[in-house]
Amino acid sequence: MAILEQGLIIGLMALGVYISFRIVDLPDLTTDGSFALGAAVAVRALVSGLPAWVAIMLAALTGAIAGSITGTIHRKLKINVLLAGILVMTMLYSVNLRVMGGPNLPVPRVVPERATQSFEEMSGGTGLDSLFEELEIDTEKRQSRTTVVAKNIFNNQLDGSDLLLIIVLISAVVVVLSVALKSDPGMTLRAFGSNPSGVVSFGISQNVLAIAGLTIANYVIGLSGGLFALYSGFSDATIGQGMVVTGLASVIMGEILLGRVKLFYGLLSPIVGGVIYQALLSLAMRYGYRIGFLASDMKLLTAVFIITVIGLRQLSSSGGKRKVKQEVKRLWSNSKI
Repeated sequence: MAILEQGLIIGLMALGVYISFRIVDLPDLTTDGSFALGAAVAVRALVSGLPAWVAIMLAALTGAIAGSITGTIHRKLKINVLLAGILVMTMLYSVNLRVMGGPNLPVPRVVPERATQSFEEMSGGTGLDSLFEELEIDTEKRQSRTTVVAKNIFNNQLDGSDLLLIIVLISAVVVVLSVALKSDPGMTLRAFGSNPSGVVSFGISQNVLAIAGLTIANYVIGLSGGLFALYSGFSDATIGQGMVVTGLASVIMGEILLGRVKLFYGLLSPIVGGVIYQALLSLAMRYGYRIGFLASDMKLLTAVFIITVIGLRQLSSSGGKRKVKQEVKRLWSNSKI
């Protein structure tokens, strides 16, 4: 069950990668930084005493801000989108350290209320201090000792509650995105991804669409980072390292499994792919040692997997084009005869 829960959270991050790479067609490398930013902000907000739901929303909002900065640098300053993403990702590393106040920050636990308290704790002194004066119990001090510091939305119990909560959240995100993509602005955004120059005829600025697309993508990624931190129980400066590669692998795995089915505009592909990726990672960590495989090798194999799949697609497409050209030449030669 834990594999499924972690896979769904990773799939949510891959959904953000899917929006930037597939829908908007902008290869965004901000993912590593915005994922870690969402995790850092969520834990910091929880440590500050904010409710967990507010912490998650703040994580998503800060991720959206990071995406909008990347889009602004790319469109307004005419900097390549890959370089813009690298610059923002680099800046966010320092920002995350500032937010956490260090390289990592654990999620605070709930302080249990004490059933009994001593006389000294209730009165703020000893019995001799109040021997010749009226006894006053410091109720404020008593309340401060029994106040709950923070409450996480995940209980990390195998009772299915965490899984149900994650499914509800992801389902809500997928439904909202699918409805938004059916609207006129959503169709314009999809048209921008397939034909950027074509939207100019509608009088819509490409700058607005590019910034909006990266903002939405990193909003989802920041939300995933916040959920991942609260689920894992900590935030770390390197928690987002390699997430863009993981997201791409999840997207490709989902597309291979679901094929050409465009259910919800392909929004379910990265979710399914994230679960598959997490399952493969767990199997590699559990049984890979028998063949000398280490968990740290997963990133290497993931990159090799992406290169192989993309290379095979390119070769198959080029082979198909050659067949079409050969068939055209054959028909042309036959027509001359």
